[in-house]
Amino acid sequence: MSLDHAILGLLCEHPRSGYDLKTRWFDGPLRPFWNADQAQIYRTLDRLEGSGLVRSRRRRQTGKPDRRVYEVTHAGVESFDAWLEAAAPLPPLRDPFLVQIYFGASASDATLLNLLARRREQHQSRLDELRADSDELASSEGLSDRVATLRHTAFDGAIARERAAVDWLDDCIEALRDGALSGSENEGIGQRHLFGT
Repeated sequence: MSLDHAILGLLCEHPRSGYDLKTRWFDGPLRPFWNADQAQIYRTLDRLEGSGLVRSRRRRQTGKPDRRVYEVTHAGVESFDAWLEAAAPLPPLRDPFLVQIYFGASASDATLLNLLARRREQHQSRLDELRADSDELASSEGLSDRVATLRHTAFDGAIARERAAVDWLDDCIEALRDGALSGSENEGIGQRHLFGT
């Protein structure tokens, strides 16, 4: 998925300002699926407008600076629909944590346990946030059954991914504590491979 398509999708639903896109959507319901800062959003809106996929107009506000509101064009809708029909590629895998584990042979058991525990806390925190966001979505009003079901399905996928990460890290921590890692202070106590393979 690209930021272009996330923005086009939001604009297909309703015209919005760049500020609304950031604060109400990318910091809200889309946060578990796509991260974007304000500068990225405005650069993308400028590019989309330059390509004729969106257009903008200024709205006057009392006591505030004018606000620029973007709406999708017919070409933007066609581009978004074509993207929806295409199979999305897997995102590139770049995980510094896994590289740390891969090269972690010289680290002490305590260091490895600390890395695993910190990573587990991060995934557990994200899992808790996703569950809270999913519960909030359940109480949303005005969504059609189709929209609500698909949005819940997206959250279910994100929740399943985080649950799997927490489970895997729990297995790694338990195996390391049980001595499954060669050269471990507790070597030989456990019979499993460190990462549950």
